[in-house]
Amino acid sequence: MEKNDLSKPVFDFGIPHKTCSFSIIGIGGGAGRIVEKIQKNELPHVDLCVFGMNGEEIGELSLAHKYLIGTDGLGSGKDRRLAEAECKKSLPCLEQILADKLVSVFIVCLGGGTGEGCIKHFLQKAADLKVKVKLLIATLPHSSEGMEKRKNAIKVLGELEKIADGIFVVDYDALPCHTFSELFEEADKRVTDIANSFFSLLKVGLTCFDFNDVRSFLGYHSCTKFIDLFTLSGSVDYLKTELKDIQKFLPAKYVSLEDVSNLIFAIYCTRETFYDSLFKEFMGVFDDCIMMKLESTQIKWTIIESQTMPTGILRIDIFTKCN
Repeated sequence: MEKNDLSKPVFDFGIPHKTCSFSIIGIGGGAGRIVEKIQKNELPHVDLCVFGMNGEEIGELSLAHKYLIGTDGLGSGKDRRLAEAECKKSLPCLEQILADKLVSVFIVCLGGGTGEGCIKHFLQKAADLKVKVKLLIATLPHSSEGMEKRKNAIKVLGELEKIADGIFVVDYDALPCHTFSELFEEADKRVTDIANSFFSLLKVGLTCFDFNDVRSFLGYHSCTKFIDLFTLSGSVDYLKTELKDIQKFLPAKYVSLEDVSNLIFAIYCTRETFYDSLFKEFMGVFDDCIMMKLESTQIKWTIIESQTMPTGILRIDIFTKCN
């Protein structure tokens, strides 16, 4: 009789161990700057990469993985067609980065030559390689940069919706800033926050919520790929008040709460707060305020432990899609 080998698992599901199942890929100079900021958050199991045509620009980045599109390193000159032609030569390199990835997030600042010229080919390569989740975080140029540039960027977004599984848009025109330096800083922060919040959804939480819950949010119950995100943070009493009227936080395209087709609540707190009686009271109000008002909405929620939050304080990331 064969003896049991105690060094082997009782059940072998054949799931290979992956050191990095996720990737964030910035395309162009502006996106490279953002990815470098994301690096400071030390996201686990995430490869950070940047592709650009300006050799000097990407050379200044502290990222370990940065790739030059083209051979001269002199930039795209805002020429989308030049970037598109050159980026095809980089697809074999991209293929190696995307191999065996579950999730790939592409960051692009639309309005520039490199980002607009390359993003469609990069997303399509991810689709060809069967990456399970292909997410796009894109910025739209400010109207002061020219209405034609903005119009073209919006057109590109429409084309990308056919390939991406989800799209977040940071619109420079919608940011409450007085100077261009403030504008770029705020846009970078919002893109960084979106990336951090999305990858936090993939963490093991304190409730039954998993990777396929995210895929369901992205792929079902809605015909749009565009996702909106806002965050609330504060005491239980504060959040109980704010959640009674969440529509005031939604973009104008949501005429009523009935326009919310899909919704994820990601609640962050310490383990001590999770077991506190006030948290149980909050969840009761949560049910009353949210579940009853959104009967036709696909609602998912998760609770994620955060060791950095003060005891008694909650943060809620709210992801929505519009009918």
